[in-house]
Amino acid sequence: MVDNLNPTSQFHPYQPMDDMPQSERSESGLSGVMKKFGSADVTESLGKLRSYARANPGKVLGGLAAVAIGIGLLRKRSK
Repeated sequence: MVDNLNPTSQFHPYQPMDDMPQSERSESGLSGVMKKFGSADVTESLGKLRSYARANPGKVLGGLAAVAIGIGLLRKRSK
């Protein structure tokens, strides 16, 4: 199937004409939730986490592996 839609059009034919564009919608995801709870600067915190992960990849991967194993054990235990 070929889509012959005008690429400069803001709305897709299946999207209602009174729908709000994505750029004007409220934030969702982690940053939206953090702003609702009053966290001042989420991007700064995520930047610190990223820099720590780049500096210590072994510790981060070890921690993620431990969390995954723990969740697996808890899940198996609950069944």
